[in-house]
Amino acid sequence: MSEALASSSATLRPGQQRIQSRPRPAPRPIQLGTRYLGLIATWAVVIGLTFKSELLTPNQVWQLTAGLALLVTAGLLFLHIRNRTPGWLSPDHYITPVLSIVAATAFSILAPDYRIHTLAMLSMGAFIFAGCFVDISRGMGRERPLHRFLRDATTFCVLLALFFLILQSNDLPNVVKFSSIFVVALLSGYRSFRFATRREGLALLSAFLTAGTVTFGAFGMVTYLNQGSQYVAVILAFAWYAWQGLTVHALDDSLTRRIIFEYGLFAVICVYLIALALVTGRPL
Repeated sequence: MSEALASSSATLRPGQQRIQSRPRPAPRPIQLGTRYLGLIATWAVVIGLTFKSELLTPNQVWQLTAGLALLVTAGLLFLHIRNRTPGWLSPDHYITPVLSIVAATAFSILAPDYRIHTLAMLSMGAFIFAGCFVDISRGMGRERPLHRFLRDATTFCVLLALFFLILQSNDLPNVVKFSSIFVVALLSGYRSFRFATRREGLALLSAFLTAGTVTFGAFGMVTYLNQGSQYVAVILAFAWYAWQGLTVHALDDSLTRRIIFEYGLFAVICVYLIALALVTGRPL
């Protein structure tokens, strides 16, 4: 055996090293990024533009809206599964797109002008892309400080639009209005709190307390303030933003004096607007 080893080593030239075979790494699947997300948002806009057809009744439009929400959610679900996004089953990845679709459809039903309908659908596509871009970046480990602002901006705008649409719907009874406000505030708050903590129960509890506070404020303002729906919607959105902002930073252990001043300023604005409405007593 030693002679065989000697003969094999003698065949190597001086300075030549023996090449050892290395195992090839397993190929990783190609991650889906902004192009795929842009395709989902574009198709959502194209399908949503057909909702303004005069041949459709409001009930049919809402049925198509539910189908569009399921289609977009399925596309995003495939994206997160393919990218192996941590916590891809968590509902917070799909809240902003679904709420954006609902808000755009409500505007399309109420708006008599096709240009407003087109603007609502284009805004829906922009919110779907912007909101989901944050989730894609976090799943790929490319989170940036600006992503938190982008997440808050998209969530706040969709929340404000839905509050306005709910409050100005005169056909809805107050029970349905306040229940809808609670659900919208709960889902939006849950998405924000999931960025601050991985404990889903804690995020859900914080969102529940935030939604309850906002709904209680909505009941008081609708009952005692003689103001338009857009006025009350702005106050509720500011109150929600201030409450959830302080809670998010408290859960994230990043609550500082500057942050308390920033979100406290929104709370002061809410108190000022309520006092102004009580003093004037006339719709704005």
